Amino acid sequence: MRLTELKTKDFVDMLASEAPAPGGGSASALFGALGTALVSMVANLTTGKEKYAEHEELMKEVLKETDVLINSFNDLIEKDTQVYNAVGAVLSMPKSTDEEKALRKKAMQNALKEATIVPYQMMEEAAKTLMVLQKAMGHSNPNAVSDLGVGALGLKAAMQGAWLNVKINLGSIKDEAFVAEYAEKGEKLLKDNLQFADDLYKTVEEQL
Repeated sequence: MRLTELKTKDFVDMLASEAPAPGGGSASALFGALGTALVSMVANLTTGKEKYAEHEELMKEVLKETDVLINSFNDLIEKDTQVYNAVGAVLSMPKSTDEEKALRKKAMQNALKEATIVPYQMMEEAAKTLMVLQKAMGHSNPNAVSDLGVGALGLKAAMQGAWLNVKINLGSIKDEAFVAEYAEKGEKLLKDNLQFADDLYKTVEEQL
């Protein structure tokens, strides 16, 4: 069964258990899914209302975008646990001979790269959703504006949580070019979007 098919309590219990996965990576993707879902909810509370007819087309566009992004985050919840488990599986590979050690080392490096790429993708999706949230700001049902603020918080948590998972894996990767690339790209996403999320939250707070 996919993690996203679990009951909320079962997922939380699994997260709280001694099992190393799902962990912070899948949780970060869940933060992103929840933040995106709140943007979608606000759009749904705006569409079909005569009072907000002038924003109808914009909100329909928001709904299309958030639908894609929610599905992406849901897939990343699953993928993060899969790539973590793949790293764990390498640890059980034989290492009796030099050839086995070399194969094991190569497999570990490949697994660590995958475990870096997945949370980086979370960061990208969180950045996209913050742009969609901004698009909805000021054009949606004002009675649900607080939900946009909560959405911004969830997306910021997704961004920062995913970055921590990128960083912890980069520390064990020997490919210097790969490390430099993802460190630079991740730091830029972080720099560009943490203040952005804070500004969106502040805008919401000022409207309450």
